[in-house]
Amino acid sequence: GKQKGNGSGFVKLETGGMSPVDWTVADVASYFTAAGFPEQALAFRTQEIDGKSLLLMQRNDVLTGLSIRLGPALKIYERHVKVLQRTHFQDDEAFC
Repeated sequence: GKQKGNGSGFVKLETGGMSPVDWTVADVASYFTAAGFPEQALAFRTQEIDGKSLLLMQRNDVLTGLSIRLGPALKIYERHVKVLQRTHFQDDEAFC
């Protein structure tokens, strides 16, 4: 059978259109690089954090598990990880 193309529009990933749960390790790194945290993005890549892992991360994982400086880690958690989790699990009461 013929292989169906994946739609060439997705060569350059636009994370905005994708659920974080589908992000690869590279997507997560691109997301944080685009968010202004290139150095920290590398830590996520080194620790092999993909979208599913990102959505499971606790505050402590971000602050201590990635070996990144506290200031950026706090911003990453509060402004990005927590927000992505809240959006993803919005129908879950625990994330209000």
